[in-house]
Amino acid sequence: MRTRYWVIGGVSAAVIAAIVLVAVLKDGGGSSPRSWISKKYSRVSSGVYRSPKPPRTVANEINKKHKAIDRVDDLATMGAAGGVYLRYPKLVVGVLPDGTGSRITVDDPSHGYNRYHSHVGGRWSSPGSNGWNGSGIATFRGGGPGSGK
Repeated sequence: MRTRYWVIGGVSAAVIAAIVLVAVLKDGGGSSPRSWISKKYSRVSSGVYRSPKPPRTVANEINKKHKAIDRVDDLATMGAAGGVYLRYPKLVVGVLPDGTGSRITVDDPSHGYNRYHSHVGGRWSSPGSNGWNGSGIATFRGGGPGSGK
């Protein structure tokens, strides 16, 4: 009787482990927003992708998969000159109108912040040398007077 319980337990554990393994492999194993975007959308050039869907839909898809630290959406106020901007610790993702679809840009924090400063500058702080932390605060940017002595 005890052997039967061990067999049932072992088979159950193997099935659960197989399900978890398949889910992790299918998901990309906790991939970064950059790699997920590169797999999900059509590549136009280095760091630029295209989707036939409107910007808010695309930004929602990305944010659902990889929760951003912050999001700025100025489409209502700026129209086609605006976009949806997602801030991650080590990335800035811009989702901009492009015809009937969207153009998606993926930048490191400094380049993305500089590129979209006119849209996010009043809301986001300038990133540190290593981007932002999980709370959106600039990471360490160096010491003050006397540092490095």
